[in-house]
Amino acid sequence: MKNLLIFYSILLCFLFAISLYSQTPKWVSTEVQKRNVVFEHFTGTNYKGFPMGDKEANALAKEFSNKFIIINNYYDGVSGTFTGPIRVFELDLKTDEGQIVGDEIGYQKYNYWRTTNYPLASINRSTNPWAMTSDKWRHTAISIMKQNSIVNVYVKPEINYQTRELTVEVEYYYTDDSPETENSLIVMLLQNEIEDFMYGGLEKNPEYAINDTLYRHMHVLRKVISKGGIWGDLITNTKKGSYECRKYTIVLPDSIRNVPLDLTNLEIAAFISENTGNIYTGHKAVIEVPEDIRTDLAVEDLTEYNNIFKIEPIYPKIKITNNSDLPVTKFDISYIISNTHNFLNPNNYEIKIYDTFITKRDTYSGTLNKGETAIIEFPAISRSDYKGSSTCITASVSNIYSNDISLVDINSKDNIIETDKRSLIDTAYKELEITFENSDTLSNTGGLPVHTIFDYSLNPYFLIDNRSGANNTKNAVVFLLWQGYKVMFKPGYIMFGEIDCKDKTNKILSYYYAYSDYKEKTSSQPKVVIEISKDFGETWQKISENFCQETVGDSSSFASNTLSLYLPSSDEYKHVQIDLSDYANENFLLRIGGVPGSSGNALWLDEISIKNAPEESIVENTKLSIYPNPASNILHINNDNLLGEEYKIYDMSGKLIINGINNTNEINIENLSIGTYSIKIKDSIFSFIKE
Repeated sequence: MKNLLIFYSILLCFLFAISLYSQTPKWVSTEVQKRNVVFEHFTGTNYKGFPMGDKEANALAKEFSNKFIIINNYYDGVSGTFTGPIRVFELDLKTDEGQIVGDEIGYQKYNYWRTTNYPLASINRSTNPWAMTSDKWRHTAISIMKQNSIVNVYVKPEINYQTRELTVEVEYYYTDDSPETENSLIVMLLQNEIEDFMYGGLEKNPEYAINDTLYRHMHVLRKVISKGGIWGDLITNTKKGSYECRKYTIVLPDSIRNVPLDLTNLEIAAFISENTGNIYTGHKAVIEVPEDIRTDLAVEDLTEYNNIFKIEPIYPKIKITNNSDLPVTKFDISYIISNTHNFLNPNNYEIKIYDTFITKRDTYSGTLNKGETAIIEFPAISRSDYKGSSTCITASVSNIYSNDISLVDINSKDNIIETDKRSLIDTAYKELEITFENSDTLSNTGGLPVHTIFDYSLNPYFLIDNRSGANNTKNAVVFLLWQGYKVMFKPGYIMFGEIDCKDKTNKILSYYYAYSDYKEKTSSQPKVVIEISKDFGETWQKISENFCQETVGDSSSFASNTLSLYLPSSDEYKHVQIDLSDYANENFLLRIGGVPGSSGNALWLDEISIKNAPEESIVENTKLSIYPNPASNILHINNDNLLGEEYKIYDMSGKLIINGINNTNEINIENLSIGTYSIKIKDSIFSFIKE
């Protein structure tokens, strides 16, 4: 009996020791430490103060090292103009939780935002309002870091890269009593190296700029992990000596708001606050990929593509290079061709819609050591394989192994490549009318003819809007002209497929435009250019260049919208017609381009059509023409049947300049300014140049 009691006594002591051990901190310090700074930058992409804020915050982080925790919150509480996305290629970096925090900072009223100096950030939510201007950041941060913290925090994250399961352990230990009986623990997921637009990035923070538009966005708030949301999980024991380790487990999505969540560029920030404000301290950990599973395969597309828009067979050829130290013995490679529809929907910012119709896959097996390459060729893709006119070709590697060990590619940017191949179906059409009225399916096969391509390669900043069209219609294409978009003199084209003029000698291109500077008062206005190609896009010939005239009626045209965008009424549009009779008896491609000037507000295009001129405009057995073209003083007409007919001369905006009666087949144009004009006589229209 005595021996049994001794046994149970020893067992109880052992269990008690295990209990004590389980409550012993593994990582967090139990010594009194100074407070860390939790720096919440309320930022965006469309004001030059934002990269300035990044630059100053980065300098503080370098100065104070791991004592300075940056959280970039893309806040949109006052104006989408600042935060975005408002461009075709711009990402949506906001979060629902971030908007809630932004609304609490005290400057959510538009006037306060406007009158406060940029940039703005919160330092431990320690001031009222939380947000403060950058001239106060360093002083406030130093003041906080001199103070003792009543609690220490440590965060330890791990990722299962096969299942995308993230496990975060957060330890905290109170070195003194909190003045509040309840505190909050907030845990956030941040992401680095997101490439996106940033206004003024190259000028204000060149260290993070990739070029004059793309920028490396760092420490971006992507998701709040704490179960209680943005205000955190409740801590009920806030007395000195209180310790706890909390574990959070989530499966990370592939993307958030259509922005890919790259597992190789993540970090976790955790901090404890007195309430919603007054953050005591925090800790941040970068999630490192373990060395024994790190790899870096780079993909290069060696496929030869023609430089014209005619569909031709292609012969896929891919090169893969191992840039890592570990040997690679197996990986999958895919080559995918998709229809792509590059439209910006103002309601949900869907940018690119893929409709995959060709997928070719292969598996590499062998040994690819550091610096070695492998070439993989796929069977040819013929003309008959294509399903649409605008295609995206994607080559990528996945499922990478070193023997039986699954590897993680630490540089995802170079293991996938995309090549846009714009191809026009080579079936000529006789007439075309584009109204942009199908807002539900803004694609090449829904609402718009399959022959139409929107080319964003040069000017990526136009969209189809659903507010103000010509001829009492709803939708139109609008080019945003502001100087800050860096689109000066860069055209964006709407391109059509083959036009058949073989059975008609007098086709007419017609379009409507509206334009305003609105406060910008640019030194050069935008223009609309018409170009024709007879070799399927290898070369282009300009046949018309129309410098736009302002069409704004009054200030009511500028409705209260976040972009202060000019919204034309239908009767403000100007009508322009271009005679295509010089291209009779042949097929050709045609594109219409909007070219921004040095600045401005908005240029709208709508109701684009290519139609046959009325039959009565053709005089039997007679070729109508005007000469010389260009002309300086006299314009000659070669047809006596038009004697006695009224003529009208219009500028390229559609404004009537001269009218009269054709009494001699010679029309005096010496008083016209140099430029391009149209003359209408009877039912025929001709373009000519006054030199």
